[in-house]
This record gives sequence, structure tokens and C-alpha cells, in this order.
Amino acid sequence: MIADVNKRFYLGMSKKISKQKAKEFVSFSDEELMKLFALENNELAFEEVYKRYFNPLTKYIGWMAKDIDLSKDIVQGVFSKLYSNPKLYNADENFKTWVYVTAKNKLKNEWRNVKNRDRILSESQFLDQTTSSVTTDDSKMLKVIEALKHLSESHKDVFVLKYSSNLSIKEISEIYKCSEGTVKSRLFYAMKKIKEIMNVKNQ
Repeated sequence: MIADVNKRFYLGMSKKISKQKAKEFVSFSDEELMKLFALENNELAFEEVYKRYFNPLTKYIGWMAKDIDLSKDIVQGVFSKLYSNPKLYNADENFKTWVYVTAKNKLKNEWRNVKNRDRILSESQFLDQTTSSVTTDDSKMLKVIEALKHLSESHKDVFVLKYSSNLSIKEISEIYKCSEGTVKSRLFYAMKKIKEIMNVKNQ
């Protein structure tokens, strides 16, 4: 089913639309673009939203799932369902918050449904795929990835949302439905713990 939806999606994206029109959509908000897609079936509006969020979401889910291929499948699944049914999203909501919550919940459902949970939680596949293309300048990032394994899920998730996806404190608090103070506290603890772990490994 996803393959069929993807085929329709990419066929829609290939429609001839003027470059000038494409440039106009760059200045539109996420919510405005989704309204255009929902009300007018505007393919270009959906393409712009897709371009804005596919890579950041894949990166975020990849960090949390420790599985690059799974993260791509999950994010593609979110956009495929949204493409076939735009009403899944309420245009009065903040789209960024909605799409991150949706992707996070889809990952949790995947964990519940997959029998071989240990395979998904394995660090090796994610680290192997990350290190295969790493350069010397990326060595610090690998140490951060290693340190994240020692954090609780809530502390790790907040850190990744902030520094991998560049979400604001307010946006993270909306995703987790907690106060901004709680987010700041978790972020502070995560950064402190990561620094401690990295300092120990460097000794």
C-alpha cells in the first residue's frame, strides 16, 4: 500500500509547475502549505513540507531507533498517510509539533509490534552505518552517540530533539506535554552527563 501511495506521490511531484511558483511557496508557513494541499490538492505545497521535514525527521528517528532503514520507513510512512489523507492533520495545530509527535508515536508502535525487539534496540547497526562514512572531524560526534547510550530515554530524546533536529524549548515541551522548565532541566542533565562520560573516556 505504501509503495502505491509513494508512486502516486512522486507522480504528483513530477507535474510541470513554474519555477517562479515554486519559489513563492518557500516563504509559506507549514500550516499554510498544508491548508493549500488539503483544500486545493496542491502538490507543490505538499512537496515543500516534505522537503522541509523528511531529512530532519529521519535523522531524529534514526538517533532514537538506532536503525537508519527503520527511521526512513517510519518517516516515509508518516508522509504517505498524510498524503493520502490530509485530514489526519488539523491545520490549526503547529505542524512541526504534530509531525514530530506522530513520527515518535509511530516508532513506539513499531517497537510494540515487532517481535524481535532486541534487533531494533541493537546499537551495532546504527553505529556501523554511521561510522562507515565518518571522517576524522566527526570523531566527537561518535563519542556523543556512544555517550547517549548511557542516558535515560527522556533525557536522550530531549537532547536529540534540541541538537539534532534544532527544535526550540517550547516546541519540545509541546511534544512531551511538559513544562519548559522540565525540558531545560532534562537538557541540562543530559549535557552534563554526556560531558562527564566523554571526559572519562578521554582520560
